[in-house]
Amino acid sequence: MSIVWYPANALTLLENGAEFFPALTAAIDLARAEIFLETYIFASDETGQEIADALRRAAQRGVTVRVLVDGFGGREFVAEMMQGLVDAGVNVLIYRREVSTLSLRRRRLRRLHRKLAVIDGRIAFVGGINIVSDFEDPRVPAPRQDYAVRIEGPLLAPIHGSVRRVWELVAWASFRRRLRLLGTSQAFPQPCGDVEAALVIRDNIRHRHDIENAYLLGIAGARRDILLANAYFLPGRRFRQTLLDAARRGVRITLLIQGIADHPLQQRATRALYGQLLDAGIRIVEYHRSYLHAKVA
Repeated sequence: MSIVWYPANALTLLENGAEFFPALTAAIDLARAEIFLETYIFASDETGQEIADALRRAAQRGVTVRVLVDGFGGREFVAEMMQGLVDAGVNVLIYRREVSTLSLRRRRLRRLHRKLAVIDGRIAFVGGINIVSDFEDPRVPAPRQDYAVRIEGPLLAPIHGSVRRVWELVAWASFRRRLRLLGTSQAFPQPCGDVEAALVIRDNIRHRHDIENAYLLGIAGARRDILLANAYFLPGRRFRQTLLDAARRGVRITLLIQGIADHPLQQRATRALYGQLLDAGIRIVEYHRSYLHAKVA
């Protein structure tokens, strides 16, 4: 895997929806030409309605707005919100629309799990936050813990290219010819900061292991400490072995893992790994204040 680094970017870390949603709404309200938004979940709660209202306002003032939502995670969106956005002039595509909830075919597991937004090819948001309230579960008083990054600078070029490519693929697969992209519009953002950064993506074809390999390179190069936060920690043998090798050479490793589980079976599988990791001296912390959705290292 070859990672392409882009210099001179400005990156801002956004913690939870309390910081992310106002920043996203502000960027949408300043859009002049084009908005891409990709998300796994687009809920019809107060948060979802606020983002939908901002997208409608943009479309009504002549901005080309393109929203891509997963067919499984976005079932509520399809039923309750999609038509209102379409009627307001927003272009909407659904990735692998869920038709039968009883299907057991493997391709049902191939989902759009990206959370990306690109505004005018000059501002992007990348992270783990879906369009849904941090307080979705009334039994949990604290907000869901997650992160996103606001990006300006040359890194926008590959991010913009990626969202355009996925939109075209889904439009083609859905036979939505009127939603195909015309021309070869590209982003040419100017340097605006001092951060060198790269975009690493995962798909089921050419980039199946790119994100995993980026983690493995970082872990293999660690000399002092590793802090790895992951909501759904169930790594394969190669990843576990790389962690164990780091622990053996004296690297201090802390795993921050979901304590309140939204997928109990997956949590049981994760806890089955605890013995091997603890025996190697790896510290494990379960986050019980609220739901942990972060994937950060």
